[in-house]
Amino acid sequence: MVKSLRICVGIATIGAMLGGCSGKEIKIDPTTRSILAGQQDIPAIHYVPPPFAAQTPEVRNAASAGMLFGAVGGAIAGAVQASEAERIGSQLVRDYGLEDPILKIKSSFLEGIARNSNIQNLFSAQDVFVDDDPGQLKKKFQKGFVFDFKTTSWSLTPVPFGPNNYRVQYKGRARLLSFPDGKVEWQGVCETDGKIESSAPTLLQLVANSGASLKTQLSSTSDSCSEQLERQFMGSRP
Repeated sequence: MVKSLRICVGIATIGAMLGGCSGKEIKIDPTTRSILAGQQDIPAIHYVPPPFAAQTPEVRNAASAGMLFGAVGGAIAGAVQASEAERIGSQLVRDYGLEDPILKIKSSFLEGIARNSNIQNLFSAQDVFVDDDPGQLKKKFQKGFVFDFKTTSWSLTPVPFGPNNYRVQYKGRARLLSFPDGKVEWQGVCETDGKIESSAPTLLQLVANSGASLKTQLSSTSDSCSEQLERQFMGSRP
């Protein structure tokens, strides 16, 4: 049953307004990759995600109205729009128990690397970190290598020419850091949309059956993202 959310209207995203940039791919030195096999333990950590972004048509209309008052009005309306999108997105996460895709991405990536290389000493740390600054991570990790995984944006957006039909959009990042220097030895980035079987669902269809369709789209982004990251780390591209 549809829960208490103003879902009689659609949802869109403002991915461009989300904090943080996914960055660019940084290729790993083959020598560094060979060293990994000789390490005793290599932890893999992840971070608290940014808010899941969603936006009702009323908020979009308010932003459009703000543009009528010039650049200042547009900027104010845009800030209101971003805040409201995060508020409603957070409500979706709570009401339907949505999980950050990075958890599945991390697990699938580690399994893939262990299966397709001689790096067998990886383990998933359960701690959830907030600050991804290597300088801050030095306080926790004094030596060795660490993989880290982060959702840089996740959102629900109308499909082109279909303002009442939606799909998930996702961006993520993975790194290999070496300590004590906190050097980024490798960085992979992924960007993907949720898989749609035939036509993009409406909001009511997405949240029906406890958000089953929405969860399926999020799960499909995990599969695509982990595959992208693994290809980048292993040195092959799609």
